[in-house]
Amino acid sequence: MTLGLAAAVTGLPSCVGDLDLEPTNPNEITNVSGDMDRVFADIFLNFSTFGASGNSPVSGFDGGMASFQRALFIAEEIPTDEAAWLWDPSSYGTINQGIVVPTVDAVFGFYSRLMINITLCNQFIQSVNDGTFILDDAAQARSVDYVRQAKILRSGCYYYMLSFYDKIPYADETTPVGALPTQLSRKEVFANVTSTLEEVVADYKKNPKETAYGFVGIDAAQAILAKIYLNAEVFNEGNAAWDKCYQHCADIITRLGKGGQYGNGLAYSYSALFGANNRKYVVGNPGSDVNEIIWTLAQDQVNLISWSGATFLLAGWLGTNGVEVTVAKPTMTEYTLPDGSLDTEKYLDLNEKYCATQEEYDAAKKAYDSEDTKEWQKKVSERINGVNYSFDPKAVGWISQQWYNAGAGWKCLVARKTFVRKFEWDDIKMTQSKDLRVANWQTASHGFTADNPSLVGDDWGKNGYLCPKYTNWAYNDDGTIDYVNSPEPREQVGGDYAVIRLAEIYLTAAEAILNGGGGSTDEALRYVNHIRQRAYGQNYTPWTQLTMQMLRDERCRELYQENCRRTDLIRWNQWCTGYTWEWKGGVERGTNLPEYTKCYPIPSRVMSSSNFEQTTGY
Repeated sequence: MTLGLAAAVTGLPSCVGDLDLEPTNPNEITNVSGDMDRVFADIFLNFSTFGASGNSPVSGFDGGMASFQRALFIAEEIPTDEAAWLWDPSSYGTINQGIVVPTVDAVFGFYSRLMINITLCNQFIQSVNDGTFILDDAAQARSVDYVRQAKILRSGCYYYMLSFYDKIPYADETTPVGALPTQLSRKEVFANVTSTLEEVVADYKKNPKETAYGFVGIDAAQAILAKIYLNAEVFNEGNAAWDKCYQHCADIITRLGKGGQYGNGLAYSYSALFGANNRKYVVGNPGSDVNEIIWTLAQDQVNLISWSGATFLLAGWLGTNGVEVTVAKPTMTEYTLPDGSLDTEKYLDLNEKYCATQEEYDAAKKAYDSEDTKEWQKKVSERINGVNYSFDPKAVGWISQQWYNAGAGWKCLVARKTFVRKFEWDDIKMTQSKDLRVANWQTASHGFTADNPSLVGDDWGKNGYLCPKYTNWAYNDDGTIDYVNSPEPREQVGGDYAVIRLAEIYLTAAEAILNGGGGSTDEALRYVNHIRQRAYGQNYTPWTQLTMQMLRDERCRELYQENCRRTDLIRWNQWCTGYTWEWKGGVERGTNLPEYTKCYPIPSRVMSSSNFEQTTGY
């Protein structure tokens, strides 16, 4: 089975209630006894998207906002120093400021998505265990690994629940169908989830199975364990687990840390990791010598699309503003070679329109001489991806969706100046950098400002840099664009979203080492230099020492927009005090946050339909 089957089950009814999130037996909705593969695929569907169009499992709610990656981005990134969301305060409230109330839609969105996906995993395991599915011998063998994968995915959700809440609704395959989850402490959930994953990992080591593209296996299980142990002091009442964190990272590095340009398992190009064809770097994708993306949310522009993932992280940053394709003065014969062909090099240098026929010349001259064509439209401001563009001098911020091969631009996201300043810039205006991770950004060189005088949509273009990480281009391994094989620029794009990458494991291992978890400081330094070597390419100069602050800043630069930042800041005791950024706490220059903001409130709609106890401080 391939993940393409997930597209076939978009019409499968949801197995979870809309508001109370109580589990419901799938057989009460439809007979799935002969469809184990389809039900299993539905679990992955609910991580990659949110269900069929108009069929979000969260009733009366924006399905896109309740999709897994997008919901987590809202919770993990926009309250931090990385990014801000400019529109719809009724749905987002003051999350931009790090201050959250339980009544806003965004809180309900990410809580509901996590509980829905947990419930789907539990129900699938229960259905396998109680004999709901009619299985032949081959299907029975598949079911064993499916159960392991369901436990991995459930544990991934509980990693985020551990990060967001201190009184966590917990349910597993032993929870009776129809029963509400039991609220447990972080320490109890930490113990349950790590125990489950350790058992899964041990089983994989005894009974290995190669991970297929789009699915999860031992690498994802150990990566989630590493993330949980990395935050053990927060999740487990002050009890660190740096040694366990390091050991799981070391196992992953042993398996995946080979191949690629530098022989360390990282993809050849940072940009290519976030392009339309990035699935070639996913664990389990045949024919690739690089397996950097350990857990992927698969997308396909034909069979499996979403308003989340790459679509969200592309359209959210983009818009088309102040940019036109140049209406250059036409020429016919000035730049031809003796054989009558075009002298392409000279023609491109002069940035003029070559016409092969009199008809083409007449049409081009008419456009050039038109009263509707402004003088600035006749000048070439910049040549991007083989096309000449002119920039409106009256516009604030110059950008085109075409530069990213995108079909939509929402003008919703901006970066905070504190984040922009984390990178190493060659000029005071922060427009030029040898760090290839900023290659797709829009900066002061295109009329944007790094300052954040406001966080409102009407000020887009003059209240923050644009930091797109994903594009809809297909890439060659070296990071050049493969125009021939790039998809059409549609609203919803087909690149996968990388949930966990090997690069994160290297940085996690380095942090565990610096905290005494094992290994050596030379090893930690080597791991971080792996990251920087790709980031700087031919301009790379290795670091010769590594401090915790250097590591923290490198983690920020490498993993931005990968749903890590809020959890990282809390682990480093930089969330409430000791570090500020623009509009933290509702103040333009930033201010301290109350201790209770380290957790999120349980949504009001859930509290009103349950006997749950609210998060401490709310």
